[in-house]
Amino acid sequence: MMRRTLPAGLRPALRQAAEAPAQQPLFIIWRTGFQRRVASMDQMLGFEVRYLTPPFAATWLKPLGYLVQAFRTARIVLARRPAVVWVQSPPSFLPHLLLALRPLAGGFRVVADCHHRVFEPPWSRVPGMVRALNRCDVVLVHNEESRPQAEALGVIPAKLRVLEDPPPTLDLPDPARPPAPEANAGADAGAGPYVLTPCSFADDEPIPVLLAAARLVPEARFLVTGSRRKAAGLGFLRDVPGNVTFTDYLPIPEFERLLGGAAAVLGLTDAEGVQLSVANEALGAHRALVLSDTRILRAMFGAAALFAANTPEDLAARLREALARRPELEAASAALKARRQRDWRVAAAAATALLD
Repeated sequence: MMRRTLPAGLRPALRQAAEAPAQQPLFIIWRTGFQRRVASMDQMLGFEVRYLTPPFAATWLKPLGYLVQAFRTARIVLARRPAVVWVQSPPSFLPHLLLALRPLAGGFRVVADCHHRVFEPPWSRVPGMVRALNRCDVVLVHNEESRPQAEALGVIPAKLRVLEDPPPTLDLPDPARPPAPEANAGADAGAGPYVLTPCSFADDEPIPVLLAAARLVPEARFLVTGSRRKAAGLGFLRDVPGNVTFTDYLPIPEFERLLGGAAAVLGLTDAEGVQLSVANEALGAHRALVLSDTRILRAMFGAAALFAANTPEDLAARLREALARRPELEAASAALKARRQRDWRVAAAAATALLD
């Protein structure tokens, strides 16, 4: 009769399992560094958060990188022997991995935290994706627009819960302190009102519209965070207005310092179903907020934000309005933050009740 054996590298982790039980839920994320959704939920629920950075930058090495990340995940889970594991998806094969590890680590519960891209190609085409989600104890989607997508693919409705991003509670540094010049690429937060615009330079972000709108609002400066290398590669640095600075990635304390001093925060997307992390960050910092006009953003942030069509003229008009109504909009953001945090605790309690 054949015996099932673990790879030698996993055996020490399995021996440690009985000696080091995890008291907090474990949260596994296959990405680099920091994610605001996870950090904000950690403030509310308390996790042992593990970011597993992709080991290779080259796209063609991703499959090998996934194997490395899978091995690291297995070591962590077998060593910690948690009662509950939360796993962020995509990759949409991560629930498969956790379910395979479950009988080896004490039968932990699995919470699949699913971004809307899980339910769209290519991630929705991973073999056995829906079956794996239906074997999880809880399947979370990030907004109401994702629920029907999940159900249409066959995810069991009784296991589905909507858990939006909660606004963070921020311990903001003093905005009067000048930024570190090397981190901020010459932007001076003390030189007048500025609009903070966090970007990933994804396909849904209309950066040319932002640059054209900035030309129409010369009285404000625009600090655009995110990878300068990516922005340059997409051609966004070729003709930059004088009042726009691409800051590059910033350390979290530096970003939060700029967030706390912004006259307004701007979030842009031309895609429906996207809830922008920057919107909750603006609430957390009690900042005036301007967002692209989409159904989901209006539903989530309509009590505090101003909404603009993705045209230079309308965006410029809403930004000027935000600067003029800054105290009123800052108070609205603070009020909506408190309400959304209360509502989030209720939604989280309903989701985690499925684990009982």
